[in-house]
Amino acid sequence: MTVRSFARRMRPRVERKAAEKVWQLRTMRRRRMAAVTDPVLRPVAVRGQRLYGRVVTRFSAAEAAAANLGLVLAALEQEGIPYFLVPASRTRHTVGVNAVDRERLLTALEAQNAGKAVFIGRPLPGGRLRHPALFMDGVLPAALRTAPVLRIGENHLGPAGQLLAGPELACDVEFWEDGAQLLASAAGPGRLASVQPQASEDVFAESLVAPRNNGITDVLPVSEQTPAVVRIGDRELPSFAALTLPTVNDVTFPVDVVYTWVDGEEPEMRAKRARYQERGTAEILDKETNASRYTSHDELKYSLRSLAMYADFVRHIYLVTDGQKPHWLDDTAPGITVVDHRDIFPADVLPVFNSHAIETRLHHIPGLSDHYLYFNDDVFVGRRVTAEHFFHGSGLMKIPVSPLKIGVGKPHAEETATNSASKNVRRLLLEKFGRMTTHNFMHTPLPQQRATLRDLEDLFPEDIGRTTASRFRSPQDIALTAPLLYQYALMTGRGVPGRFGFRYVNISRPDTEARLADLRRTRRFDFFCLNDVDVPPEERERVGLRMHEFLEDYFPFASPFERPVEKPFQKTSQKPSEKQN
Repeated sequence: MTVRSFARRMRPRVERKAAEKVWQLRTMRRRRMAAVTDPVLRPVAVRGQRLYGRVVTRFSAAEAAAANLGLVLAALEQEGIPYFLVPASRTRHTVGVNAVDRERLLTALEAQNAGKAVFIGRPLPGGRLRHPALFMDGVLPAALRTAPVLRIGENHLGPAGQLLAGPELACDVEFWEDGAQLLASAAGPGRLASVQPQASEDVFAESLVAPRNNGITDVLPVSEQTPAVVRIGDRELPSFAALTLPTVNDVTFPVDVVYTWVDGEEPEMRAKRARYQERGTAEILDKETNASRYTSHDELKYSLRSLAMYADFVRHIYLVTDGQKPHWLDDTAPGITVVDHRDIFPADVLPVFNSHAIETRLHHIPGLSDHYLYFNDDVFVGRRVTAEHFFHGSGLMKIPVSPLKIGVGKPHAEETATNSASKNVRRLLLEKFGRMTTHNFMHTPLPQQRATLRDLEDLFPEDIGRTTASRFRSPQDIALTAPLLYQYALMTGRGVPGRFGFRYVNISRPDTEARLADLRRTRRFDFFCLNDVDVPPEERERVGLRMHEFLEDYFPFASPFERPVEKPFQKTSQKPSEKQN
């Protein structure tokens, strides 16, 4: 290749790069000017891409997704463009539009959002956008005007400019094509081959054809285009009947949440705990009863905020306590019930300070749904989740199997009571089923089945009864909610291993700052746990401040379950339930 021919080949690429650079410089200037005049606009990095967002005064993922849907619907309805909802995702909304209306929609969006920090781009895996732009930029990249799928929305920012939600909650617009026109194009035969055996050539010719897989169908024949409506918030929106029916994967049963909590620093509770510790045995481990297990950083408040922000599917929340409640909790708020130990325990075993004991009685809560989630208060929802994260449509549990192994041998006094309980469970199941259990389970929200828990009470009444009456954690305990429920479910077909985006952070470790910074910056985990077991006394104040600052930044808005006026943050406050290692 000669130098001249090489230069000719490279010229279009160089010109394109130069044009992109000029476009970037112009858009940067426009964005800076807009931010100066609008105090709620802030620059924000989203998956490594520089965009702008809007500071909000309240936030929930459901409301943000609905607002982004509203941006698209306003333009469609203003122009009278027909559309239909598509069940492409459980965490964001998707709108189907005929491809012939693409330019009309883009023109309407440009007019409606001129000067606004509403973004648009082609969705890529991992939450990034291809050719990302803002409508305030004035001119959209040419590549977006022919894109088969676009993602449109706003970045929602907290009071400090922190990203609460970005493209993962934006509204997707799919441009569906007319089958006959597609068959007449060069791409037609290939597209027909890719959707067979869903449609013959005759059916394909009279169908709407999806630009990507949506989990239901790639082609929508004219015979299946029966109008239907889908309710989103207080609106009824158009769709087609075939796209609105529940599938075998959809969870249609109610799901509640159960927390356990105790104010371990209340003087009366401390005195009662100390009084019964003196009557205890040498088998009780010091680390199972030391002060750090009962130290509070108001984790429960922020865990409830995480539910309000990111888990709108939850029907009701039950808070199990020993005759107490957090000072900040509004227990008259709809959607939450405080349950006393006396409501679910036999009177002759109280009081108990042992989470293993408490877990044997949770499924006895009156009114609790048949399928529910058990939360420790140091577990948080990190981004929008749905009931399908935890259960199959049949009710089968998705079990959070940990890569960590139990180890062989009998329980011993130098290991955690959690691991001892796993070994005790292994012994029970080995005797009953002749099968070996090997792994522990992650410290995530724990899906539970009341019916299976009742079956276990019938199978192992002596062991469960002994644990119910065990005031403190002991090497003789079994853990009912996990691992007994889960190992039994895996053996009997009532649960299967699930996939969970999860991060565990020991808040006292040297790498904590880096791990918290990653959580805050990316919000890429479904759940995370902040655990502070075994924090030295001289470190507790520093650790408390670190946790408070992080949690207040991640979950900046009060949940519906908090009293309107809160007390200032205190270094040592109320204690949640015992924490797992």
